[in-house]
Amino acid sequence: MIRRHLTPAVVSFLALLLCCLAAPAAGRAWWIPAAVALAFAGASHALLTARIGPRPSIFLLAASAGLLLGAASQLRMSSSPDRDFLPVPAAEVSGFIATVSQDSTLTRQGDTVLRLRLESASSDRSGISGGASGNLLLFLGGDSRFSIGQRLLVRASLAEAVSYGPERWVARARRADVITAGFAGPAWALRSEARAWLHRAVSRVGYPASSLLEALLVGAREDVPADLYDGFLRTGSLHILALSGLHVTVLYGAAAALLWFLRRGWQRFLAATAVLLFYQFLAGFMPSLLRATVMIVIGGTAILLDRDQEPINVLALSGIALLLIDPFQAFTLSFQLSFLALAGILVLGPLIQRPLAAGLPRFLLLAVAMSAGAQAATLPLVIGAFGAWYPSGLLAALVLVPLTTGFLWAGLAWLPLSLVPWTALHDACAAAFGLFYRAIRFCAQTFSRVPGIAFPDAVLPWLAAGTGLAVLFAATVLPLKRRRPV
Repeated sequence: MIRRHLTPAVVSFLALLLCCLAAPAAGRAWWIPAAVALAFAGASHALLTARIGPRPSIFLLAASAGLLLGAASQLRMSSSPDRDFLPVPAAEVSGFIATVSQDSTLTRQGDTVLRLRLESASSDRSGISGGASGNLLLFLGGDSRFSIGQRLLVRASLAEAVSYGPERWVARARRADVITAGFAGPAWALRSEARAWLHRAVSRVGYPASSLLEALLVGAREDVPADLYDGFLRTGSLHILALSGLHVTVLYGAAAALLWFLRRGWQRFLAATAVLLFYQFLAGFMPSLLRATVMIVIGGTAILLDRDQEPINVLALSGIALLLIDPFQAFTLSFQLSFLALAGILVLGPLIQRPLAAGLPRFLLLAVAMSAGAQAATLPLVIGAFGAWYPSGLLAALVLVPLTTGFLWAGLAWLPLSLVPWTALHDACAAAFGLFYRAIRFCAQTFSRVPGIAFPDAVLPWLAAGTGLAVLFAATVLPLKRRRPV
């Protein structure tokens, strides 16, 4: 019995995702004939049954549409290197000018990673300089902060990058070899100033609470203490620090509450959506954040138009939108974990909830089902990527998610309060944030002491595949029993 969660939108998304993931290993030649064959089969079935309604016809046509979109995405991915160019061979480059395309991040070793778009390159050996195009990764020793839109003059050589991302080259440099040259546009300069103001406002609550608050507000995790970071990591709760649906939902709810004076629903929706888009611009274009924003926009639009807003369909449509914008996102761990976690909540959560309904109160039942569904859906990927599993994550999420949600709400309330020039108020808020932070750290460290399960490298592929098949079986084959009408 196929679950009702397998919808045409899901089929199209899975076909598109398969095409994107298969791009490095397979050509795009056979995707188009397969799409045409599926479309022909779907149309023929619909004609034979004299109507479009039968589900096989819709599924075949949906798979065909997904493959066609995937073929277009493969074409973009394969042609991306063809559009990259340098005025001299990469090995001869001695310096270049580039624009930061993503806020800087830190490696676990404390080095800075930058994603850049090339503008020009030069060679001291040949004396040639000229325009350049393409993406590259730049590694800098030490902790340095750069934001989207900054223009950099870098003295470094280039090498070919080996990755499934859009970056064609990689470079390594010292901080002294990098000179900032303003911003590529006034909007990026305004964004940098807004983030600097936010950093100053958040820092007034006192370190280390300010580091956690800034991570939850704009995703800047560089200053989060190592013990707290490791606690979230060992409990499988690191996604809480990553900007995702939790943060977007809280922000959207706060914006909608502040816009109560707008009487019409579409006015509140448009205004709250504008707030979300500005937040997206401020925080950066992270896959999990984009997914949540797109889902809210699609779901809100469906409600206004009185259309179906089935969550699994909204999730699939948001995935299609993101992959059409950037098909390379399919290879990022954050994209994969984000979609798997929410799919587990929507699809596996009800299965887990049913046998526990008699023994748990409703508020706890929903939390357990959501946490277990997300953990189950992401388990194959977690095992394959990290080689270990920490069962404490199931219970840790029940405590850490409400605590961090309350901490985030308090942070949103603090931003306007920080403008009030009352020292006593600031001191009281700082003390409250300190207590809140210590409670979160205590819970994270307590759950992180529960030992995890490490798996030998030899069994990792088999174990990941086996758990993946089990999750797929539960999601598509196990029936969801429905109560018979009385």
